[in-house]
Amino acid sequence: MFIQGLPGLGFVGKISVDFLVEQLKPTKFAELYSTYLALPDGGLGVEIELNGTFNLPKYEFYAYAGSPNMIFLTGDVQPSVQGQYDVAERVLTYIERFGCKSIIALGGYGIGGGNIDKVYAVASDPNLIQMMGKGKVRIAQGGSIRGAFGVILGLGMARNVECLGLLGATSGRYPDVRASRNVVQILADMYHLQINFGDMDQKVREMEERLKRLRKAGQAVPKREDRQKEKKSPSGYIS
Repeated sequence: MFIQGLPGLGFVGKISVDFLVEQLKPTKFAELYSTYLALPDGGLGVEIELNGTFNLPKYEFYAYAGSPNMIFLTGDVQPSVQGQYDVAERVLTYIERFGCKSIIALGGYGIGGGNIDKVYAVASDPNLIQMMGKGKVRIAQGGSIRGAFGVILGLGMARNVECLGLLGATSGRYPDVRASRNVVQILADMYHLQINFGDMDQKVREMEERLKRLRKAGQAVPKREDRQKEKKSPSGYIS
């Protein structure tokens, strides 16, 4: 089984796979570099870390021996639009060498409101959709999925590989740890993964507390029209 999580809406997919890697301790066995894996501004080069070291943008592959065996893919960036198909095809050809029969892509599902704890699913097999619909997962109906998430599923299905997408409902805020936690929970339930959610729950609490503080700070800032009124106040006015 192949599980992909890359930067995207709310960084849900990347956070999810990075947490799984942290928890399950799989073995890193390969890296992929490409001219299509560019810096966030579209240029080519290295990304400088806070400690002064640097790295080329890349994909990382991790192997987990379990039931089933899993290959995790995470990365620093998504491929450029022109390279999405090329990179996905190379990834699919590579994982086929290890007998991967199914693909699960993890990502975010943008919502304007409603229940933010929902996880949505898309799948290549109608029977899989029906099975997912009987659980805690909602079926995504209509719309489109862009980027590496959609391309890997589409090209995987063209190769007759069973494909499933799990998307955590998110407002798009970055990073959305809560949405990532919801996705990991579904995956853990599906495959009986031994996950300690304590660290992730703590990160969710810290992030939500931080957002509360930011909202309060934003409310304390005078609105533009209020500031304009202040400018029009007569000389010597005291408040």
